[in-house]
Amino acid sequence: MLSKIRKKLSVWKGSNLSFAGRVCLIKSVINVIPLFFLSFFKVPVGVCKEIAKLKRKFLWGWGAEGRKIA
Repeated sequence: MLSKIRKKLSVWKGSNLSFAGRVCLIKSVINVIPLFFLSFFKVPVGVCKEIAKLKRKFLWGWGAEGRKIA
C-alpha cells in the first residue's frame, strides 16, 4: 500500500500543480487507496502515520530543495 502511494506521488511530483491541485489529488486519490486495503486487513498504526507523513510531505514539501513552506 505504501509503495502504491509513493509511486503515485512520484509521478505527480514532476507536474506543475498549484496548492489547490495537490490538495485535490490527495483527497480524491491518495485517501482512497487505504480504504481498499482497510476493507480486508487491519492497518497498523505505524503505516497510518507513514501515509500521513507522505501526504504532508507531498503537500507542503513539493520538491523544494532547501527550505519548505510551513
